[in-house]
Amino acid sequence: MIETLNVHAGYGDGPDILQSISMNAHAREIVTILGPNGCGKSTLLKTVAGFLKPRQGEVRIDGQHAEAVPIHEKVRHFGVGYVPQTDNVFRTMTVTENLLMGARALDRQTRAERFDALMVQYPTLANKRRRKASALSGGERQILSLARALMAGPRILLLDEPSAGLSPAMMHEVFDAIERIRDEADLCILMVEQNAYEALSISDRAYVLNLGSVALTAPARDLLNDPAMERLYLGGEPEV
Repeated sequence: MIETLNVHAGYGDGPDILQSISMNAHAREIVTILGPNGCGKSTLLKTVAGFLKPRQGEVRIDGQHAEAVPIHEKVRHFGVGYVPQTDNVFRTMTVTENLLMGARALDRQTRAERFDALMVQYPTLANKRRRKASALSGGERQILSLARALMAGPRILLLDEPSAGLSPAMMHEVFDAIERIRDEADLCILMVEQNAYEALSISDRAYVLNLGSVALTAPARDLLNDPAMERLYLGGEPEV
């Protein structure tokens, strides 16, 4: 469903941050991008999303060239949903208003049906539907950002550090929600994450980047027990 072929990318006049990256992710699959700070994880996600155009190589969605398609067109034509790491909800708006913002392009009936379905799926949000997002916990805001992305009915979900800043309990709740989305909505989920072992526990496959290149790729369960991953994955704060 998503495929990058020999992608090189960087910012402005700077050097390539991504160097010949080839990867793929399919429907009903969680694929996680791991690696130390500065390895290019977020840059890869931004390139797939359409915020950054590759200097070389291809980004394909369903076999179609998409490397030059900006994010708003990917949302409309390819069914891509993107959840950024920060500023991913409108804090001064209510839960209901946030969700409806994710479905502005839909007709009224479809919007109402998806809203009702999400209220059933996420009872915590349903109970706080009239509260402003600023009054929610960090984990609740992250789940709200996921639910808002689902309002548009995406086929592909791109997640940038969904556990950033969360307590261990909230992190597990968010990862449980991501796993349910894969299983219940048949989505292709591509996720950048710093919490390697927690992310791998819900993932199907993973790519470990190092210095802008793919250093390891394997089923998630194999990487969990791979000593090479421990040497390459150094942890740290989320990258920009």
